[in-house]
Amino acid sequence: MRYRGLLTVLILIALTIVVSSGFIARGDVVLGAFRETEDGSALTVEVDVVNSMGHVRSASEEQVGDCLYVKFYSAFGGHNGTLGARSSFELETPDTCREIYFFRDGQPNERYDLVLRRDSADAKWEPVEP
Repeated sequence: MRYRGLLTVLILIALTIVVSSGFIARGDVVLGAFRETEDGSALTVEVDVVNSMGHVRSASEEQVGDCLYVKFYSAFGGHNGTLGARSSFELETPDTCREIYFFRDGQPNERYDLVLRRDSADAKWEPVEP
């Protein structure tokens, strides 16, 4: 009976680690390829992580003025989990959107880096070198 309680606690700890990892914001996501949809209302971006461990599961977007701020989240399954992992995301880019920023750090204030800018002359998206 004592071992059953210990086993239950260990299983709960393992499940907590597996599930909670999917809600951690990643600050090491980099832009790969990107392409604009035919109607120009969205961008499909391919992303990867700089670190050797971890994968991206989802992204959240927030538009403030003419800037789009994107935050990516880890896949489920622990530090190197792949549950729900993917590398392609569609970002809605209305005509008012001119710059796209990726999340970098949350301590003590959130920090984002500019990764894409829409050219004012031809409205094409261009990557921004770090």
